[in-house]
Amino acid sequence: MTTSIFQHIDTVFVPTRNMKAAKEWYTNVLGGRVGWESEQGEYQCILFGQTSLTLFSTEEGKYFEPHHAMFNFFVSNAEEAYQHLKDHGVRVDTILEYGATYFTFYDLDDNCLEVCQY
Repeated sequence: MTTSIFQHIDTVFVPTRNMKAAKEWYTNVLGGRVGWESEQGEYQCILFGQTSLTLFSTEEGKYFEPHHAMFNFFVSNAEEAYQHLKDHGVRVDTILEYGATYFTFYDLDDNCLEVCQY
């Protein structure tokens, strides 16, 4: 068996138009921990276990075009996560079952995110 030189996903880049609001949302609503921040404030790391999200400030429209979720957050109880997000006024789509229980939801910049339980 070949050993991979790649050990884990380090970060996922997420665009935002308002760094302060995004930082608060990802920490207060999703429970991430604040990591490093760039000197000019255009990048902000939010930690979720081993993988971090790197928020980056941009006004470029191409980053905000509609798309599907590029990653998901693993949870032990999808219905509990769904209710938590709804209680915080987050736009969520219907819970689905297809080999796993999952649903999509949207951050303040309309980035499509996903929750998965299996």
